Amino acid sequence: MKQVDIVGLGEIVIDWVTEIPHFPKPDEKINALSENYFPGGVTANYLVATARLGGRSGFIGAVGYDSYGDYLVEDFVKENVDITCIKKIVDKKTPVNFIFLAQGEKTIIQSPHMQTTKIEIEDLSEDYISNSKLLHTTVIHQEVTEKAIEIAKQNDVRISIDLESQIAVRGWSNLKNVLMNADILLPNKEGAKFITNCSKPEKAAQNLVNKGIPIVIITLGHNGVLITTKEFQKAIPSYEVKNVIDTTGAGDTFNGAFSLAYWIKGWDLEKSCKYANAAAALKIQKLGARPGMPNEIELIDFLKKNEESYF
Repeated sequence: MKQVDIVGLGEIVIDWVTEIPHFPKPDEKINALSENYFPGGVTANYLVATARLGGRSGFIGAVGYDSYGDYLVEDFVKENVDITCIKKIVDKKTPVNFIFLAQGEKTIIQSPHMQTTKIEIEDLSEDYISNSKLLHTTVIHQEVTEKAIEIAKQNDVRISIDLESQIAVRGWSNLKNVLMNADILLPNKEGAKFITNCSKPEKAAQNLVNKGIPIVIITLGHNGVLITTKEFQKAIPSYEVKNVIDTTGAGDTFNGAFSLAYWIKGWDLEKSCKYANAAAALKIQKLGARPGMPNEIELIDFLKKNEESYF
């Protein structure tokens, strides 16, 4: 079995992306400006972001036994993401999410198959996880996630958790046992608010650190990110770009680049966040979650132009 440094456990989907002039009102019919489809899924996007930057990454999860599933697996191969632990399930469909873009804003409608096209606990490979350095997950399928985390903890594998709002609504009491195992928690702003009932990111992050999570980094969209530990709290601003096309996948790109910088390269938190903010800034200049994700050369070139003190 191939050994990887970063294991991602979670979702992989097809993204149907439609650009529209405005979000329609009930019963309104409008003409789309464009229609496209891309490989997507929060965890899958994260892994592609790491792989493009030179990381050795692999996915644990499932697709349907259909042409969409074949397409997603083939794309992983092209992106150098290991597919050893992807399962094709005969009687299930590959999820298709619908993303609508209008005037710089987006709406995402998630497929019901994200909940049903999944692996079971017995499908987890203990060796695959135990031989890695980092397990990253979105907790979409909680029982499977809990077992994967148990394997990781037993083998001194670090744990990174991406917490989005649709998972955070399960509440702290239901997620506590998972989140308290995180070496680092990477919620978006809404996820942090939901899980803590705090309206401000600064208070939400402090709340999570006070509960015992060592590092919390909240992504704040165009406002950058907020790092919080027991020792300090610091905002790291985003990089301004003029040509913002699509913010889909920006958080996944940030998380992937950050993980590679912090856990694999061994950089400090602030430098890792700047590196990851730069990756996200490049990503949002192209349509789709992955087309704008940079390789190492593109990212370093961007940083040299925008962050004189970085090197």
